[in-house]
Amino acid sequence: MNIKKKSRLIIVLAVSGLFLMIFFLLGSESESNWQHVSVDVGRIEKKVSATGTLNPMSTVNVGTQISGIIEDVFVDFNDAVKKGELLAKVDSSLIDANLSQLSARLSAAAAVLKAAEARFIREKRLFAEGFISLGSLENSEKEFEEARSRLMLAKAELNREDQNLMYTRIISPIDGVVIEKKVDVGQTVAARFQTPTLFKIAGNLNFMQIEALVSEADIGNVKKGQSVRFSVDAYFGRVFEGVVDKVRLEPKVEQNVVNYVVVILVNNKEGILLPGMTAQASIVVESKENVLSIPLSALRFKPENKNLEFDKPKLNDNSSIVYLLGDNNKLVPTDVVLGIDDGKKIEVGVGLSKNDKVVLREIKKSKSKRSSFRFGVR
Repeated sequence: MNIKKKSRLIIVLAVSGLFLMIFFLLGSESESNWQHVSVDVGRIEKKVSATGTLNPMSTVNVGTQISGIIEDVFVDFNDAVKKGELLAKVDSSLIDANLSQLSARLSAAAAVLKAAEARFIREKRLFAEGFISLGSLENSEKEFEEARSRLMLAKAELNREDQNLMYTRIISPIDGVVIEKKVDVGQTVAARFQTPTLFKIAGNLNFMQIEALVSEADIGNVKKGQSVRFSVDAYFGRVFEGVVDKVRLEPKVEQNVVNYVVVILVNNKEGILLPGMTAQASIVVESKENVLSIPLSALRFKPENKNLEFDKPKLNDNSSIVYLLGDNNKLVPTDVVLGIDDGKKIEVGVGLSKNDKVVLREIKKSKSKRSSFRFGVR
């Protein structure tokens, strides 16, 4: 008898479970709910995105105009230098020897000129007194002019070699920081065909610039003086500020895509921004204060119920339809006039008021049907 009761109980439980499963799977109907937000009041900014590279305001390549062996190097990477500071020195032993030789040649030329001048003066007097011929006087004058030319040439050669001696001293043309060094002691440099670059010096790194690329579609909105916010990978989460300095006229065309270089000035008094860093910039091309705004997603919402669609003509090209949440959870289609957007929210100029509830999307939830099931055990 106990076995029969247990069997009947198992059967009843199995049937009950089956009915419960059917109840939950089939015994429900869809009811709409709406995700919404209140119309906000505040600041909105229209921005243009750009990517660029941080660079010094100015850089100078420092080279040498003479060939020779590097005798000394006095600076290294990242060293701060002053204008006129000695950076390196080329071996000057050959130039020193040439200077001695040219100096002796100049002294000899001066002595020859002095003798030729004395002879010319003397023969002019003798010619006036009739003691020598005109031909003798002319020869004396010719020798004097030649001696003077040789002296001038000797002076020029000596001055040129003096200049070469100065070129052995490689000095900084500006105040700045050594950001590149391409020379070591003992290295031979050749300046026969072009000036080799030995150092690259950046100007004051307290102020830098970003050379950012902006597409031709957006460049018309970019103007000098606009504020810029940017970030770099080295300082994740930190936002830096800058200002647009100029828009370069020359286009940059790559794979038929036209961009323009926008120069952005940056204050780097902390010294943490380095040349070559990649900057992700947002240029604020327009901003408004105390305006109504809604999420852009509100413009994309369309109810499934076609009877709610709004058939009233648009006010203008900048108008659109949004849906407000009215009484009794009902949708109210509303025509609005739009303004600038920041990529997430958009200005609403006409059609809404503060704290209006704008629908973003429909959320469906299940509502169970009222059903009763009776189970008995005999």
